Amino acid sequence: MEKRKIMRLGKSSLVVSIPKSWANKYNLDYKSDHVILIPQRDGSLAIYPVKEFTDEPLEQEIIIDPEDEPGILERRLIATYLNNFGVIHLRSTGVFTPEQQMLVRKRVRMLTGLQIIDASTNEIVIQSLMKLNQLDLPKSMRLAHRITSTMLVDALSALQIRDVELAKTVIGLDEDVNQFYFLVFKQLRAALLDPRFMNELSIDSMDCLTYLMFIQRVENVADHAKNIAQSVINLGSEECPKDLCNLALKTGNHVHRIYATAAEAMLIGDDKAANHVINEIDHFVPMRQQAEELMEQHLIKLCEEMLPKLTPESCALFGPHQKAMFCLESIFEAFGKILEHSCAIAEIAIDRALEHSSRWPAKVPTKKAAKKVRKEGT
Repeated sequence: MEKRKIMRLGKSSLVVSIPKSWANKYNLDYKSDHVILIPQRDGSLAIYPVKEFTDEPLEQEIIIDPEDEPGILERRLIATYLNNFGVIHLRSTGVFTPEQQMLVRKRVRMLTGLQIIDASTNEIVIQSLMKLNQLDLPKSMRLAHRITSTMLVDALSALQIRDVELAKTVIGLDEDVNQFYFLVFKQLRAALLDPRFMNELSIDSMDCLTYLMFIQRVENVADHAKNIAQSVINLGSEECPKDLCNLALKTGNHVHRIYATAAEAMLIGDDKAANHVINEIDHFVPMRQQAEELMEQHLIKLCEEMLPKLTPESCALFGPHQKAMFCLESIFEAFGKILEHSCAIAEIAIDRALEHSSRWPAKVPTKKAAKKVRKEGT
């Protein structure tokens, strides 16, 4: 860190010199080059070299082998997308297998803005048709939250009326949340790499960290809502203890209310609502204990009924009952995970509210202003 003196230039301008080593690093010529000055929210002033503008999209090549391990193609494609490459060349050392072709097309549909513009048996060219500065970051996060909230509500409705088709619709919505997750992640990554873009979004590095933690938690909640829907599908039309189902619905509504409140508190910066969420989470513990006791009671009752007529062949009769208990256990486990993520979101909301309040410290009065205040006070 260097300390440099502010100097006066003429009657109205103040100047400060920049380190020569920094100028040399970015090949800056004092006769022709410029720098960008960006005021920060904490009162500091950031200086960045002006990068030469180019409208040519950055290109990336990914070499794929038909014998590659499962997952490597998908993960490389996502990483290239998050690094904001404009053109992606997928090239195979042989030919793309039908599975690889299907995977690429499925993933391209999920990654917002990508479009396949050329394809052959051994090469697929993908182009990004989207400009990040045209996207509304807060709106994307809010939409991801709304879809996740809808998934949870519909999953509970599917459980209540045993609607397998509704549960399948919930599972389909998870892809929409994933789209927003990758889109927001891509924007935040670009903002951290380019301070000019960060300034254009009117955010700072702390906002990037906060938003990233938030969108990750929202995406995790969507995954658990998907798991609840999958449990409803697995449950099918199997008979389920009514008291356990009613308890699951009651608990689920409580969990949804906590998640929705936590997410809204984060989006609007309400630390009181976030604190209320954290306190409300304790109510889940007795619900979970009650569910475990009911499951145990039903299993004991089932065993007592089956024991007198138990034969090796009749063991299969336990299958449907075990399946129902397993599905309900999975649902309650998902509730617990959603509450964990909701608590984390609430803590993020409180931290964000405090961090925002400390960004603009109170102005220290000048000696002249302080003297005037003392004079007026007397």
